[in-house]
Amino acid sequence: MDELDSAKLFYIEGSPFARLCRILIEEWHLPVKSIPLDHPLPDDYFEITPTGQVPVLKTVGETIFPTSQIVEQLWAMTEEATEPYLDPLADRQILAVILEVGNFLVAAQQQVWAGLEPVGENVLGYNPRDRHILRGQKTLDWLEAQAGDWLIRDEPNVCDYAFACIVLWAESRMGAQWRDRKKLASIVDKLQERPSFKKIALAPYSA
Repeated sequence: MDELDSAKLFYIEGSPFARLCRILIEEWHLPVKSIPLDHPLPDDYFEITPTGQVPVLKTVGETIFPTSQIVEQLWAMTEEATEPYLDPLADRQILAVILEVGNFLVAAQQQVWAGLEPVGENVLGYNPRDRHILRGQKTLDWLEAQAGDWLIRDEPNVCDYAFACIVLWAESRMGAQWRDRKKLASIVDKLQERPSFKKIALAPYSA
C-alpha cells in the first residue's frame, strides 16, 4: 500500500463531482488525501488538467480525470468489494449519463451566476440553459422509470451515490424540483442518512 499512500484528490467545496469522489474515499476507507482548492481556480491549473475542472486524482506517476475515470480508479484501489458497488462495464452507461447531466446542470447554473443573457439573434431556436434543464428533467423521468429500491440491482451502487450528489446540488443551487419522483426520493433519503454523506456535506452556497 506504500504507493497508494501518496494519492491525492484535489477538489473545490461545492462541486458535486468532487463530493462524490470524497464520499467514495470515505466509504471505501481509501488512503487518499483530499486537498481543497480555492475558487476560482488559477489559470495555471490547466497545466494539471486541460479541462480546468475538479476533481483530479494524483497517484504515483498518474494524473487522473475526469470524474468517471477517478471513480473507476478508486474502485480499483479497494482491497475487497464493498458498498457502494460498481461494475465498471455494466454500470458505465448509467453512470456516464448521470455525470453528463450533472455537467449540463452546472453549466446552466453557471450561466445564471455569470449574468449571461442572449445578446444577439438566437439561431439555435432554444435557450441552452433551458435545454440543459430539460435534459435534467428527462433524465430524472428515465431513472425513475427503471429504479427499484436502488437504481441498479438490489444494493447500493456508485450510480446511486452519483445521482444523489448531483440532484442535491441542483436542489440547493438551482431550486430544482424533483422529489415527486418517489423512488428517486427514497434512494436519496436513504443515502443522506449515511455517515459519509453527513460528514462530507454539501457546503452552503454564497455568492
